[in-house]
Amino acid sequence: MMQPIISQRLKAERLNLKLTQKQFSEKIGISRSYYSDIENGRAIPSVKVLFLLNDFIPIFLNINDADRRQKEVK
Repeated sequence: MMQPIISQRLKAERLNLKLTQKQFSEKIGISRSYYSDIENGRAIPSVKVLFLLNDFIPIFLNINDADRRQKEVK
């Protein structure tokens, strides 16, 4: 099974920060098992969790990038 892009990106960013799944999940306030499921593509993060992730690693909800890409298409 292919991992979703969000899972791949999340794992890469966590490893870049040199954090374990446990350390990272504690920082964002979710269980390690739920975080592991997200990172391994077994769960889709809720909107609340996406915002928590974005507070720590601003890669998921970059509205400015989305706005810029939309303007480039026009």
